[in-house]
Amino acid sequence: MRRPQWIPARVDLPGIAIAAILGGIAIGISRALPPSPLVSDVLFALLLGALVLNTPLRHGVKLALPSAEREPDRYAPGLRFTGKWVLRLGIILMGLKVQTSFFGRGELLLIAGVAAAALPSAFFVTHALAAALGVRRPMGDVLAGGTMICGASAVNAIAPVARARREEQGIAIGVVFLFSVVALFAFRPIAALVGLSPLHAGLWSGLAVNDLSSAIAVGTQMGGDGGVMAAAAKSARILLLAPTLIALSILRREGGPTAGVRKSITDTLPGFLVGYVGLAVARALIDRLVGPSAAFTRALDADKLLVDFLMATVSAGIGLHLDVRGLLGSGARAVAVGGGASVWMAGLTLAMITLASRGAPSAAALVAVVAVIAAYAAYRASATGEAEARIVRGRFETGAPLSLAEATSLLGAVEGEGPLEDPFLRRVLAQIHPTIGELIPARESPLPHGEGCRWITYWQGASGWSLVAVCRDAGSATPIHAHPHRLLGKTIEGVIEELRFNDRGDGELCVTARNVLQHNDLVETDGLATLHLIRAIGDRPAIDLQLRGPEVGAPGRRLRTRDPLDVDALVVGALVHGAEEIDDRPGHAGEGASVGLAARPVA
Repeated sequence: MRRPQWIPARVDLPGIAIAAILGGIAIGISRALPPSPLVSDVLFALLLGALVLNTPLRHGVKLALPSAEREPDRYAPGLRFTGKWVLRLGIILMGLKVQTSFFGRGELLLIAGVAAAALPSAFFVTHALAAALGVRRPMGDVLAGGTMICGASAVNAIAPVARARREEQGIAIGVVFLFSVVALFAFRPIAALVGLSPLHAGLWSGLAVNDLSSAIAVGTQMGGDGGVMAAAAKSARILLLAPTLIALSILRREGGPTAGVRKSITDTLPGFLVGYVGLAVARALIDRLVGPSAAFTRALDADKLLVDFLMATVSAGIGLHLDVRGLLGSGARAVAVGGGASVWMAGLTLAMITLASRGAPSAAALVAVVAVIAAYAAYRASATGEAEARIVRGRFETGAPLSLAEATSLLGAVEGEGPLEDPFLRRVLAQIHPTIGELIPARESPLPHGEGCRWITYWQGASGWSLVAVCRDAGSATPIHAHPHRLLGKTIEGVIEELRFNDRGDGELCVTARNVLQHNDLVETDGLATLHLIRAIGDRPAIDLQLRGPEVGAPGRRLRTRDPLDVDALVVGALVHGAEEIDDRPGHAGEGASVGLAARPVA
């Protein structure tokens, strides 16, 4: 049985260690400084990671500037593990931080009414601005989540669901923190000018300020019960992280490697969300039924410290992907999008709370309805359909990295306009760089591609071309085989070696080439005429992406050797003897890549 992905392997340890060390240093620095909403473990960790990467310090730890997937750096596997599984553990444990004991019935009704309008409209406005400025949809998702819910925590929780890149996580964390700092200086004079009471000013702070500590600090500035009300409103927004993740998971489930398979909501939801909700419910029940106790307080303190450490570790890993030279343009656009979203969130919540505090709930409700309709109209006009397709095409034309989702969208659109030409296909493949979580279906696929190998289809077009990913365990190899289709491929993780053979007849093959495929090298095979063997070398798994052409109408070829094959001994010119047979592995016997669309990932 394969090792569960959530258990780190030895190859993961260097990346996990460097992120954990930087995260621990960040927590130490923040604890050593005087308490302040301007001090953030997450931000310090992000900056430390970026500092190590972008200065001569990286040479001391033998850290390379990242490619789109950070290969072949020895820290790559562990940083991927940190960005997936350490993050998920942190989100699960965040459930114990949700406090429901603050809520009274009147305040809860006001919070619910304001949030019901402010959150979805902020999402729509963020994506309308992102589309207008050419910002990727996943970046819009994480900026919207950080603005709507709870700053950096929401950014990190939403990133895997949105399929964001790690550098986009880092930029979004910086942007939402920036506007939390702006709120520290702007909210109090605005509340005084409008004439809000401390109670309502505190509610506004909790509903509109991104970062938790900043929201409470702003509410405390209002005097009276402002700090308590800010904590109550902010806790309500944190509670909404779970339904937000559910909604986004459903919204973003279109297409992908399981397209054509009827999926339930439970299949779609991220598994870590169950743990988050479970702990949040447990915390609420204990708060209501048992009340405070010394033991439970100690458990909550330990949980908070562990969550802080895990999130700082994740943020340090993100910082280790932030190459400053490549971020300036996208960072400026993200600031504009995040600024617009923050202004909308603050303005709408202020208008509704002000009207409600003056005894005009009907007017507040009208403002809410108009705001949601206007925001949705802007979203539909600028961030969906043709507008989104134009953004993807624009990224392709400029040579920008494409996610798997963007690549499949582009392939489908261009296929609808005419035949898919080789130069276009090679360029698409060269620009594909999967984002967070996009390769999980390939890692979990049950479809065999050789001993220790598995594959899955991400897209299949009407012309017969398809996009698949092959995941290979360390040391695994395919049999000697030839595909019943043309193939363009590239390695995106790990190290892959290809051996090619010439068929001399009567079951005799001669090794004609033996090449180690470098990261992002493109290779091509000519259907049944190209006999080859692929194996993952080194001590870590490998993944390659393949564009497969239409089937030739005959099954694939596979060679069964007389004796066990010693791949290491196969030098160029060596002879191999065996019997040819039909390659009956799924997707190789001539039935096409459609079988990969129906493969459900397994746990």
